[in-house]
Amino acid sequence: MNEANKIPPPAAFDQPSRAAVWLRFVMVAAMYVFLASTYVSIAVNSIALGLMAICFAGVMISERRFLVRATPLDYFFLAYVIAEILSTLFSYRIAQSFAFSKRLLLIGIVYFFATWITTDQAAKRAMAVLLSAAGLVACIGVGKLAFSPPEEVVRLGIFQFYMTTSELMMIALLLLFPFAVHPGTPRRIRAVAVIGLVPIGISLYATVTRGAYLAAAAGIVFIALMRNKKLLLPLALLILLVILFAPPYVESRIESIVDLNHPENASRLMLWKNGLKIFADHPIVGVGDIDIHELYLRYMDPGDPAQHGHLHNIAMQILVTLGILGFAAVAAMFVRIFQTEWRIWKKVQADWFRGSVTLGALAVFVGFQVNGLTEWTFGDQEVVILFWLTVGLTLAVGQMPSHRVPADEPPVNSSERGKD
Repeated sequence: MNEANKIPPPAAFDQPSRAAVWLRFVMVAAMYVFLASTYVSIAVNSIALGLMAICFAGVMISERRFLVRATPLDYFFLAYVIAEILSTLFSYRIAQSFAFSKRLLLIGIVYFFATWITTDQAAKRAMAVLLSAAGLVACIGVGKLAFSPPEEVVRLGIFQFYMTTSELMMIALLLLFPFAVHPGTPRRIRAVAVIGLVPIGISLYATVTRGAYLAAAAGIVFIALMRNKKLLLPLALLILLVILFAPPYVESRIESIVDLNHPENASRLMLWKNGLKIFADHPIVGVGDIDIHELYLRYMDPGDPAQHGHLHNIAMQILVTLGILGFAAVAAMFVRIFQTEWRIWKKVQADWFRGSVTLGALAVFVGFQVNGLTEWTFGDQEVVILFWLTVGLTLAVGQMPSHRVPADEPPVNSSERGKD
């Protein structure tokens, strides 16, 4: 399928035009701004992403050829798009549902990086920029902890709300950890990875966010199981020490994880119960991709003080907003993403760089889903951007040819849609 990608471009376009060259230059520059700003500014990040998309389209128009790679995820993304369209068409708030469905555009990140990152060198530069930005932001967080009065930093937020900071630091930790434990990682890079884990881990810890704690722990355990099971014992000891020497506020937050009577846990249980009521009334295509605060007020029990715009759970939020059809599409998409990343990791795991990128992406997937048990992580743009980025980078390293090609030149031929 996708035969157009198998047809070589006309001879007149073998050499890119001057306009295409400049578009490529601006696009690559915007890509690095995008990567560097992911942990800093959603505004700058969004502008850079938009510029990347415009330049990408401009290159294809200039060269008169379709450059987007086909991936094993295409039909699953399409099913998700159709589910969003159906829920919007039947929503009682069509305009808002249409506006919120712009989250679909972020899937383009997958295709951009899968198409334009075609060599180890390009992938290494991209990872270096991304993880360096995460490390620098984490160092700022450590500085904030060190130089601010304790009463002013109860839960650390760096450039975002503390909950978003926790999720971003969790992802950075899981992306960096595989480089520290892969036996083939060059000594200098391993040392940098280990050093980088310190401020990232401290910043994550200082957010005092239970969901991110569990997500990071699940991702790290997954990495240990896949890479070296001997890491499980020291990791367990580290977690035990963190719990034993935690200050009272952090200790109480950790203990509350298993306390069903804790106000926050009871609130979530109430949310999910009322979410099931909403789903029962709108089972097929849901209520639309909307803020459900107004609707939730109709279903909440008398005396329930909680008022929410979402349901603090990926599965429940999808069931309510997109219905059973959307839930099936999203669940299938997630399964396919994990399956694809797993197959790529099995193929490249021996390579210290590609193996670490793909194992980190798998761990991020695990952490994302664990965090999504109690948070609407799929609705947080900063977090979803990083999630799609890990998917795109995994596809990129999984389909790199053995021979070297220019870093900014996607191959003419594309794998058949739907194949791994």
